[in-house]
Amino acid sequence: MESNSPLTEARQIAETIEHLANQLKPDVIRAARKEQEGRVYLERIEYALGTIGKALILTDYTIDEEKDIDKLEAFRESQQRMD
Repeated sequence: MESNSPLTEARQIAETIEHLANQLKPDVIRAARKEQEGRVYLERIEYALGTIGKALILTDYTIDEEKDIDKLEAFRESQQRMD
């Protein structure tokens, strides 16, 4: 397997996210909330996590009409509000 394969990239991303999650402790979050610059960083983190979550949900997503259509509709509505 070549070093830049999508599977290798997925592993590296997972390891990086796990490492960062371990660093984002309550004291770090509380300290960031006290400063305007820190709040901007937290917003960036939240946006990035939301983007990752949406990508995981919507990539190759097969819809169970009974169960999951509400999730897709909510996502589409949120995207329309952003425009």
